[in-house]
Parts: sequence; C-alpha cells; structure tokens
Amino acid sequence: MNKKFDVTGIGCAAWDLTGTVKNYPLPGDKSPMKNFEEHPGGQVATALTSVSRLGGRTAIIEISGDDYYGERIRESLAHEGIDITCLIKDQGKTSLLSFCACLEDKGERAIFFTGGTKRFLEPEDISSDLIMSSKSILIDNYHGRASVFAAFLAGKAGIPAVTDIERDSPWNDELFRTGTHHIIPCHYLLEYTGEKDAEEALRILQKNYHSELLVATMGEKGSIAWNGKEFFYESAYMVEPVVDTTGAGDVFHGTFAFGLTLGYDIATNLKFASLVAGLKCRAQGGQKGIPYARELKDLWEYPLSSE
Repeated sequence: MNKKFDVTGIGCAAWDLTGTVKNYPLPGDKSPMKNFEEHPGGQVATALTSVSRLGGRTAIIEISGDDYYGERIRESLAHEGIDITCLIKDQGKTSLLSFCACLEDKGERAIFFTGGTKRFLEPEDISSDLIMSSKSILIDNYHGRASVFAAFLAGKAGIPAVTDIERDSPWNDELFRTGTHHIIPCHYLLEYTGEKDAEEALRILQKNYHSELLVATMGEKGSIAWNGKEFFYESAYMVEPVVDTTGAGDVFHGTFAFGLTLGYDIATNLKFASLVAGLKCRAQGGQKGIPYARELKDLWEYPLSSE
C-alpha cells in the first residue's frame, strides 16, 4: 500500500527562547546571558523537522494557541515542509513556550517551560486516515490518552509506533503497552524500573510489555538497544565544539523512526540516529543545527525518499 507520509508525529510543538550562560545562578543570584535567540522547538516537532530535512515526508497532530507564539509554531512547521492539516488552533488560548539556558563550556542545558492555556489533544482529535497514511508514527507522552489512542490505531494496522517517554505521566504504562519501539533516556529508564543497570532495566521492560525494541539513550555515552534476544551498542557521534545539546534526543527519535521506513536493521539505525543527533549539537537551539540530506553526502548513503 502506498503511504503518503513516512513519519506522522503526535505530540509537543513549542516555541523556544534560548540563551547561553557561563554558570547557572544560585537562588537570589544573577548570571549574564549571551546569544539570546528564538527557535521552534518541542519533542515531536523537532523530531519531525529532522525527518523532513533528511528527505522524509512528515505530518503532525498537535494543538497550538492562537497567540503570537502559536503562529510562529505553525509557520515554522510549514516552512520545514511538515503537513499541518491536523494542527488544531485553540481559539483564545496561549501556546507552549520554553526557555532553554545552555552552559557555554559544555553545551548542556536546563529547560523551563509553560504549557500555556491551550487544551490537550483528545482521542477524537486523532485522524485515523492520517495514521493509516503513514509508514510510522512518533508519539511523546504530552497528550496522554490521545497518544495512547494513536499508538493503538497504529498497532492494529501493523504500523511501527516509536515513543518518546522522558518523564512521568499517568499514561506511560499504556504507552509502553501499545507502542512498538521505545526510545528512553537512561535516567528515566532507571527511575521507571527501579533498576541501577541499564541492560537489566531494558530486560525488565521488554519482559513486562513485549516491545519489539527498546533503546536507552545515554547522551555522550551513546545508546543501547535490546530486542529481547541480543543487545546492540552504539557510541555517540561527537562534534567539536558541542554548542548546544538541546533537542538532540528528539532528533535521535525522529531519525530512528525515519530509519525504520528505510528498512534499516537495528545496528544501522542506531548509527544513523546517532550521527544526525550528534550533528544537531553544532548550533544553538533545538533545531538550528539539524542537518539537511546534502550535509550527509560524505558521511552517510541513503535514499532521499523512502519510496
């Protein structure tokens, strides 16, 4: 069956305010900030941007406010070639806004955010036609019940459902149950399972939910994947200098979801996702450093379209 989209994302699109600081101030202190910029952000939006720049066809299901930042979000997604037909505008409401403070020497960041006053997606907002028109879907846990419903629809149709679960939510258990490929920050994987060892935590999660694949991301230490039979290890792709790690995990998720549509095996897909996520760290903001397909000319060979 011919599919219109390679990856459809259900989840967070935001607007980011970013700045660079030498050190994080203690309570009551001040810290000079430089390189203040505005960028599009959000887990799923950033992930889809990576797919689009790599030549994939993308769509998003999300809600924005009808405020200034909501319009910027909509404009940025459309500019990246992401289909926004199912991006709902919540009249009279405000959008998700984040402030990212990045450490000058390490590129590490702290994020402060407000969800705005817009409502959350509900299951009736999920377009089954759009899900069925996609080769894979990517979901975060921002919208809870709607995200679970999207994963359920994809599962019934045999469509891979990649999840981005990075913090507690009442719906996480259901997302682990309905999703197929789970990419989880190692710190949350250990918190969720109560384990101290990443490999054991992956074993436990797979035993509980029978997932097709589980991946633990560990920043500069790389990633580990477990398919219930063997482990796969991949080192992080390092760039010099590391300017900002904001969004690197989101880029990893998006690139991995795209790699599934390209038919990559686990080891190849981990390497692909690590490469693109590493290159993202070259510039400030969650999306500015995401590479375009042409930039991978000497680093990677893959089709510019997954058709």
